[in-house]
Amino acid sequence: MASPRAWLGLLALPLAMGLGAAALRAPVGARARAHAAAPRAIAAGRAACAELTPAALRGKRIYQRGATADGRSIEGAIADGAAALSGREAACAGCHGPSGQGTAEGGVEAPAITPERLFAADRERGPYTVEALAGALREGRAPAGWRLHPVMPRYRLTDAELSDLADYLACLGRDLDPGVTDGSVALGAALPLTGPAAPVGAAVRDVLSAAFAEVNAQGGVYRRRLALRVEDSGGPAGEAGATARLLDGGVLALVGSVWSADPAVGARLSEERAPLVGPIGAGVTTGDDVVFHVQPGPDVLARVAVTHLADAPSSAAAVALVVHTWDRAGEAWASGARREAERRGLAAPAVLSFGPGRLSPREVAVAARALRARAVLFWGPGADLAGVRAGLDDAGSAAPIYASLGSVAEHPGALPRHLPGRVLFLYAGPLGERARASGDALRGFLRRAGVAPGPLGAQASAYVAAQLAIEALKRTGARATREELIAALERLRDFDAGPAPPVTFARNRRIGVLGASLVELDPATGAATRASAWIDVVP
Repeated sequence: MASPRAWLGLLALPLAMGLGAAALRAPVGARARAHAAAPRAIAAGRAACAELTPAALRGKRIYQRGATADGRSIEGAIADGAAALSGREAACAGCHGPSGQGTAEGGVEAPAITPERLFAADRERGPYTVEALAGALREGRAPAGWRLHPVMPRYRLTDAELSDLADYLACLGRDLDPGVTDGSVALGAALPLTGPAAPVGAAVRDVLSAAFAEVNAQGGVYRRRLALRVEDSGGPAGEAGATARLLDGGVLALVGSVWSADPAVGARLSEERAPLVGPIGAGVTTGDDVVFHVQPGPDVLARVAVTHLADAPSSAAAVALVVHTWDRAGEAWASGARREAERRGLAAPAVLSFGPGRLSPREVAVAARALRARAVLFWGPGADLAGVRAGLDDAGSAAPIYASLGSVAEHPGALPRHLPGRVLFLYAGPLGERARASGDALRGFLRRAGVAPGPLGAQASAYVAAQLAIEALKRTGARATREELIAALERLRDFDAGPAPPVTFARNRRIGVLGASLVELDPATGAATRASAWIDVVP
């Protein structure tokens, strides 16, 4: 019941394995035995699983996450102890699927273990009881005495944990996740509807609503209409309060929430396994395993800059000066630069941080000259970037400046006309004909939907988030659960969501676009022209 990725290199065998394998057929006598110890919900069917019991909820955590209610990772071993597994690697869902539907990967088949397959008596095999499950999970022994395949983990589980898991297995594929009914799926967004950022929040809300309405007009997703619930993150309780209200009220996932990378919000989403698709915000990406970012954060953009610098002549001895604001985004920028420099064997960059509006251009110029810096990597407001440019000019430094176009453009007076020609801007969006085509398509959608003109960047981000969520819901099939939605997102490869480069996610990748282009701004028109090919970085 562990993830195939943990052992495919060890045992890539074209065999069925696990609790429901055909090789575990039991004799007639075993099939005839009563299974009074099997979970109570089997006879009652789906109705008994509409709301899971506390025991089944604990079992669900074991099955889906490989963790007990108190946070302990479950442990197991495969191949007669040759490899140990724990936590999510050992989770049953990794092999048998979030709904127990079974999976096949690398020539290894993990069979379906739905209640109908696992507990019901039939001519193929005898039913599992709680006692039989204990023998299978702890010792690899099937009800009729057959030995389970070596890639089926042997787990260390207490009697109470086994009982909880059995209760959940009785409802596997039958329970409904928050926000899901037979006729609808509720999705949420925490958006600033009051305060200075209200225009952004309203623009995102309107685009999400229009995108979901378009799907509903076509019959919904597997005959379920998409319902959008929005909570105001501009109020006193902020983003955390708005997110909590959505989760407490019952939504399957969040889509397009304005995101500040608040650790408390990320922890709540992770704890409830509630995915956030396409967050919109300062661009700070986090390690939260349920937050699916579209655009690269400051750390990835800085890595692109270092990659470009590393390809320049004499780059091995290059020293970069990283200049950044004191905030979380600035720290991520510096961290990304250090990581990529180390990965490429370059000298560690020097770092100079500042508070917005308090940067001394002379200090930057002096540091650049002292270090003989081959480049300055800048994160911060446009006005401070202009000061850095002027300070380097006055000091006679020819070091190029790398900066994020998105970061600079967020600030008033962001792009002074004398910046072009010296600054290489990192841009993770489409360029050229693709940019024109996707922009025209977005504006056409907004006109059809009757969405008023607004902040185009926020509208584009909301549209991409909506398309990702809709596509992932389609790929989950009729079974809409949080775990299925996460798994469907992880399977997206080069997905065209509109005004963004193709998006790819994976089990170990939560940033859809891992790269950027370098662009220069035309001094006369301010138009962006490509200064490099697209540059990818490794996850």
